[in-house]
Amino acid sequence: MHCSRSLSVLPVLLLAVSAALSAQLMGSSFGEVAHIGGPQANSVPYTLTRTSTIVRTLANGTTITNTFTVKEARDSEGRSYSEMHETLHIRADGEPVDVVNYHVVDPVARTNINWGNRTKIAYVTHMPEPGTADAVRQRPVVRPTMQVTREDLGARTIAGLEAKGTRTTSIIPAGDQGNDRPLTIVTDNWISTQYHIPLLTIHDDPRSGKRTDEVTEFRPGGPDPALFRIPEGYTVRERTSD
Repeated sequence: MHCSRSLSVLPVLLLAVSAALSAQLMGSSFGEVAHIGGPQANSVPYTLTRTSTIVRTLANGTTITNTFTVKEARDSEGRSYSEMHETLHIRADGEPVDVVNYHVVDPVARTNINWGNRTKIAYVTHMPEPGTADAVRQRPVVRPTMQVTREDLGARTIAGLEAKGTRTTSIIPAGDQGNDRPLTIVTDNWISTQYHIPLLTIHDDPRSGKRTDEVTEFRPGGPDPALFRIPEGYTVRERTSD
């Protein structure tokens, strides 16, 4: 009975973990850095593999380390594909669970598609017209009061590509978030000069830990068109974004 109950809640746990990881991929809580994002030259196709490591240090000195891999691709029409691999230990019997989540953004069809390897359901979200989206983006966002400084880190080669680096240091004053002392957040971001994508980001935030996202493999040229299609055998559920 205990095993059956544990297995029944597994899909719910996987959905929650997937949502949390997706939020981590998009950046930090207050937008100090977009880990998997930034300006892109949408007409230049490529395929890459990115490794992400998150290290959190607890008050007693214990460290918790999580590592996952993301495969990304972009075609000449600006469509983007991501495939995130994570091994989770959430089963009652202690056996690891291999979770793979897929995400496709099609700016031409104005769709946002998500599916995974644990269910046979794909979600297709139809995005609003550009005018509506612009109105949403222009809504005021409440951000913490920060002192921000930037430093040029020069140039280096990452995964065979030239990159330029910038260090951004943000200081949240004492009392702004209930903190009794100032909080210092440091982000090193290395951007490809040719593809305008982040090749290495190191984000050190005392609230959430230290996160490193690094491109380890890069292949120029158009990816396999099949990456942008929902696999056969999936039930498609469509919805419209607010």
